[in-house]
Amino acid sequence: MARAKTAKNREQYYHSQMEALTACNLAAQAPRMGFSLDEEGRVPVRFFERDYLVDNQSVAPVDGRPVGLDHFSVIAHYMMSEGEGELSGEFLPISRLTGIVNTGVSPNDSLIAPLTEKFGDGYSLFAEAARKIGGVHEGAAPSGGQSWLFTPLPKLPVRIIFFEADEEFEAEVKVLFDSSSCRFVAYECLELLEMVLVAELLNAAGLLGCGGGCGDHGDCSGY
Repeated sequence: MARAKTAKNREQYYHSQMEALTACNLAAQAPRMGFSLDEEGRVPVRFFERDYLVDNQSVAPVDGRPVGLDHFSVIAHYMMSEGEGELSGEFLPISRLTGIVNTGVSPNDSLIAPLTEKFGDGYSLFAEAARKIGGVHEGAAPSGGQSWLFTPLPKLPVRIIFFEADEEFEAEVKVLFDSSSCRFVAYECLELLEMVLVAELLNAAGLLGCGGGCGDHGDCSGY
């Protein structure tokens, strides 16, 4: 998907979401999407353990530190969701959420490849980073590996299964989304969320040279 490929396309997507946000009825949307309004009519959002305020003009981090544009895009798009219903509780790779059968290597594999590259030999480093951004260790997954649950936004849970290397297999990291996710946000937004998750983990582990800011064009989400 082109929008997740280049910083230019992701910046264009950001501007389209900010423009659409100006017409959003936040008073109606906030409770639908798991939030409430503050005294000034803004929506407080906690996203990967960082606080933001959403109004019709912007998505702004409370601490004022730089944030990649992809973070703003995901929060704004989610806030405007017209999705209804409950979560399914079934978690699948993002490539399985399109309804298109893919027998080859998914382009999304490259989006999460840095997790294996950077954490493959250091599960403890991954675990520490995961906790810093709100991850909850669920224990051993039925398929093997260690399961971690993240809830960056109320209706968009993400599960990571970390398979440590052994004598037979190399380390592997799988990122899974609730199968109902595309009812709440567009597929392109899920791709951005996946990129943001990877960037947040790398930053929490001190593995992003930019320090996780990249406030101009959100490039840190592109690793």
